[in-house]
Amino acid sequence: MKVLFIATGYLPYTFSENLCNGKLVYALQEAGWNIDVISKKDEGPTYSTEWQAPWLALKEQTYEISYPLGGKLSRMYDLLTSSMVMCGFPINGIRWARRAYQKALELHKKNHYDVIITRSPNDIPHIVGYKFAKKTGVKWVANWNDPASTIWPEPYTHHFSERVYRVLDRYNKLCLSHATINTFPSNWLLNHFQEYYPFLKNKRNAVIPHIAMPDSLLHGMKNSPNDDKLYMCHSGNLSSERNPELLFKAIRELIDEGYALIKLDIMGHINDYTQQLIEKYSLNGYVSFIGGFPYLEALEKMQSYHVLVLLEAKMNKGIFFPSKFTDYAQLNRPILAVSPQEGFAKDMLSQYGGGIAVNNEKYTSIKSGLLKLYQSWEQRKLFEEYDTNLLYQNFSSQRVVDLYKELLS
Repeated sequence: MKVLFIATGYLPYTFSENLCNGKLVYALQEAGWNIDVISKKDEGPTYSTEWQAPWLALKEQTYEISYPLGGKLSRMYDLLTSSMVMCGFPINGIRWARRAYQKALELHKKNHYDVIITRSPNDIPHIVGYKFAKKTGVKWVANWNDPASTIWPEPYTHHFSERVYRVLDRYNKLCLSHATINTFPSNWLLNHFQEYYPFLKNKRNAVIPHIAMPDSLLHGMKNSPNDDKLYMCHSGNLSSERNPELLFKAIRELIDEGYALIKLDIMGHINDYTQQLIEKYSLNGYVSFIGGFPYLEALEKMQSYHVLVLLEAKMNKGIFFPSKFTDYAQLNRPILAVSPQEGFAKDMLSQYGGGIAVNNEKYTSIKSGLLKLYQSWEQRKLFEEYDTNLLYQNFSSQRVVDLYKELLS
């Protein structure tokens, strides 16, 4: 299978969605697929900007598109030109999309691809897929790991002007309606798209979850927690959307009630709001920031905890599939999902075990879940009662590769 993979977020920039894409390409290449990647330099936060092990095998097939920023007039001319070439969309990223499209055609002349796959972290690669598939007739798979820009739920909603919304809505409809197959990481996200774009119910859609790290890359990674306390870790930065106040309040009450052998580390960067909450609930010594770590180092470090915490924003429905959920399951550590009452995390843990989902709008629910985990730890039954092996099978690299094989056979 010869695949052209288009993604604005990719290696060597090791952060969030870039890693999801890198793990997928690595696993497909390991399975014998020939994959070329057209990507973009990531100007955002990242733990690495240089190619490093274990990703070096992917470097040769990666084509990073770059171009000069240019002065105001040249940028305007480039934007208008790129917009016209790419179907009349004067949107952020269209300059990159035009160059990615031109590179895609150049590579296709040499390699004759069987399929093009366009991926997040934003929607702009999909216009490349649309133009390329229309020009070449190659099968196109458009992957949507997050809501399209126009349909993010509160508290993440983008409040576009009416003019910008119309342009982006037309863009989304064009891409969604012309993809050979649209893929989503969960049924919750697929259903969210179908609520806003009902025509998708008559399109070919597939649910393919975020992929776990290929097992070959985790060989020899061993770590275990000390048992003097219940050690918990939240991987990732907290924010105004992912507000930890109710979690902190629940921890404080448990400590006051005598369940004081507890420690929560936040693997991310310090922010003033969270630090103020630590002070408010007198949790110094119980809750700490430990900074950020490169991906493989972070995975190894997370093995030294008893419980891994997922903290989500308050939403009517938990439509997101946080990529850390896959990491947590792969590490076989119980998961405390502080999540919407209805949604992906609760469904997965209810069906496959591996942890407890608690209502992120009720601190009593959070407290109850914490107490269950604490008492299980006291009884030395934690890993037995909340084993994640069954949960992990949904995300293993072998299963995801098999899903792609089935999808494209």
